[in-house]
Amino acid sequence: MENTGKMVICPNCGAEFDVSLIRCPYCDAGYAPAEEEEYMGQLEEIRKDLEGHKNDGDKALKKGLGTVARYVLVSAVVIALLLFAIMWITGSIEKSRADRRKEEFLLNQGVTMQQEDSTK
Repeated sequence: MENTGKMVICPNCGAEFDVSLIRCPYCDAGYAPAEEEEYMGQLEEIRKDLEGHKNDGDKALKKGLGTVARYVLVSAVVIALLLFAIMWITGSIEKSRADRRKEEFLLNQGVTMQQEDSTK
């Protein structure tokens, strides 16, 4: 604070000092109006700082949700591919079993696969 030229009397020691001072320079007693002004200035700085950080939480939440969404999407694709692979492998195994059963049936009937192919 700057020197205003206005003077006040300290209620603690009776010394005269400039009104812009927060504390009496002689006994260090606080001057309420100046202390209040300083306090209000500090509160205003805190308010401005908080306002500057107001959207930080929203940004962090959106970023976190975006990351979660990507993981969910990648997981869904991986699961779908695994299910497709399992179905394809299961189908191949079933086709192989069916082919073997057909071959065994034909062998039991006395028909070989080579004879069947030559009749076509």
